[in-house]
Amino acid sequence: MKPTRVFFLFCILFLSLSLHTHAQDTLQSQINAAPEYGIVKIPSGIYNETIVLSRPITLEGTGEVTVRSCSKEPAITIKGQSVTLKHIKVEQCSNVTDTEAIRVTGKNHRLHNLRIYTKQFGIKFNEASDTVVEDSFIRGDSKGNGIDLWESNNNMIQGIEIDGVRDGIYIENSHFNRVTQNAIRNSRYGVHIMFSNHITVQNNKSHHNITGAMVMGTKETTIKKNNFSFNNRNVNAQGLLLYDTENTEAIDNRISYNRVGMYVENANNNRISDNEVNGNFIGMQFKNANENNVSDNIFIGNVNESQAINSTGNKIIHNYWDASLKLDTKGNGISSIPYRADPFFLTLTNEVPEYQLFFQAPGMLVLQTLLKSPENQVLTDYEPAMTIRGKTEENNSSFRMQIGMISVSMLAISIILFKIGRKRR
Repeated sequence: MKPTRVFFLFCILFLSLSLHTHAQDTLQSQINAAPEYGIVKIPSGIYNETIVLSRPITLEGTGEVTVRSCSKEPAITIKGQSVTLKHIKVEQCSNVTDTEAIRVTGKNHRLHNLRIYTKQFGIKFNEASDTVVEDSFIRGDSKGNGIDLWESNNNMIQGIEIDGVRDGIYIENSHFNRVTQNAIRNSRYGVHIMFSNHITVQNNKSHHNITGAMVMGTKETTIKKNNFSFNNRNVNAQGLLLYDTENTEAIDNRISYNRVGMYVENANNNRISDNEVNGNFIGMQFKNANENNVSDNIFIGNVNESQAINSTGNKIIHNYWDASLKLDTKGNGISSIPYRADPFFLTLTNEVPEYQLFFQAPGMLVLQTLLKSPENQVLTDYEPAMTIRGKTEENNSSFRMQIGMISVSMLAISIILFKIGRKRR
């Protein structure tokens, strides 16, 4: 046989063996070779491929494992039943709209300890149920949602840190889901609920977003023990927005340093209680909201504690209002002087938004005193609390003194900076 022919056959054999070896080394080939309920352990490395998990199996990274895809397909697709994915970094670098890092369908999956970096969506649920996502991190590029649920029921999302996405956790037409112990920042809506019932949002921290939680078109949902703070980057920013909600509870939340603490619109028969609302520009704002129960909340240090317009039949009782006049004639811890929030300024600025420039101006306060709104339009707490729940009057005085000292300090700093600026001129 001629040497050239031998060399040619050798090259063909070498390439065939190389391709066969490469095929055996891909993640997908290992996944396909594993038995049902088997465990595929991935050694450290960067794997530039898209993979599909469609049978009961565990895929586990054993070191610094990265699965990367820049195609329009998800880096990882999960479907079927009982898939476990853990200890993996996932990168989706595609600029194609609505591309996901991870796509989930089916049921009874578990996603644990993932680090996801995406230019579009992080994890998208589509008709997925009874699945847990926990103890993970998602960073986005503000073009897609961190975790997106569509027609997906009975799922648990907990312990997720989400940064820089469009909406942190978006839930639409999906019921009986639990969102707990997550931290969401630098997004549009931290938690966004649309037309989904029986949702639990508990022990989350949503801060430095446009809105901490936007809850719309829901029934029998619970918003409990969350921290919605520093959501003030937009003129429409708020800590908690309840829109078109019924029989929903917002209880024991801390809502602080937002533009509007709680905004309640077209919402009926809801319970808002035991919340601490402090440091907001407007503490609570009602619009076309009726038959709600607002009780035992604490309103401290808000520029304007409450406003209401076209809202009637609300039961407002036993709240602590920092700005209210307090006189306990019966010794029962309840002030005999009702607290009233006249909607005069809100009504005026709805007609002429430019009048917001005159907020708290002496002339505006005089007009509000002279032109009082009808009694049925005024948000009134007929039995406001004398003291902050769990604190003595001495503690309350100390707290108010601290707020006063902070205000004086801020004023002094402003004056100093003003004088320095004039001297430089």
